[in-house]
Amino acid sequence: MLIDKDSKPEDTIFYLSAQILLKLKEIGKINLGQIEILYKEVNEKQPYFKFNLAINFLYLIDKVKIEGGDLVYVSKKYEDS
Repeated sequence: MLIDKDSKPEDTIFYLSAQILLKLKEIGKINLGQIEILYKEVNEKQPYFKFNLAINFLYLIDKVKIEGGDLVYVSKKYEDS
């Protein structure tokens, strides 16, 4: 993941990913229809596309998963049975 040297650290996808992960760890899961509430709690000044990229990043590194319309925090790597 490239981090732009001209950006403030708190404006990067990596930083937003960490903030989203902390919030999800607290609440456990959130309905995807209400994901904007999570975004506003993290940083209401950031554009939604950055949050979506951050969620994609967390999904790719197995920190979140989608179950039945909910975004769910994954405490450790889950394994398919």
